[in-house]
Amino acid sequence: MEKHSKKAMLEAVLFQAAEPLQLDKIMRLIGSTSPDKVEGMLKEVQDFYAGEEHGVQLLNTETGWQFRVKPEYVSSVRGLTPFHDLSRGLLRVLALVAYKQPITQSQIVKVIGNRTYEYVKELERRGMLRAIKSGRSKALVTTKGFADYFGLNSPEDAKKLFESIPSEPEEKKEPVSKQPGR
Repeated sequence: MEKHSKKAMLEAVLFQAAEPLQLDKIMRLIGSTSPDKVEGMLKEVQDFYAGEEHGVQLLNTETGWQFRVKPEYVSSVRGLTPFHDLSRGLLRVLALVAYKQPITQSQIVKVIGNRTYEYVKELERRGMLRAIKSGRSKALVTTKGFADYFGLNSPEDAKKLFESIPSEPEEKKEPVSKQPGR
């Protein structure tokens, strides 16, 4: 494959990937043995999509390379993809950590149950949570990977995001009237 078709293949691989890809996996997928050439192509693609005429960007995160929607467009397209690659359990753990951070793993176990351990491991693997030893438990905080995934400038912006979500109106309860004889 010549350079242009390898670069096109690189774009296709990154576009289709559900998770960030490490350099070695990218090299295998596009059939290249030269890390320098692949890094050069990644930089070219990254520079190309950095222009303001593009709505996506190529990021090199802690866990690898990935296309992401630029932060200024996230709120406009958020409803199109409800983070399909995160299960409800993973999202619950992330929400608790993002809102209450730092929060201990044992506190989350009390709310969610023992599956918390599995969820925390997966979120750490994905680079969205960081665990810090805290007594017999772990204190959990969100990472830059979490912020990047949700289109935030920093992990601390998550609390602002939660506060901006309107709460659901309470249901109006009909007064119960006492009817004679019932």
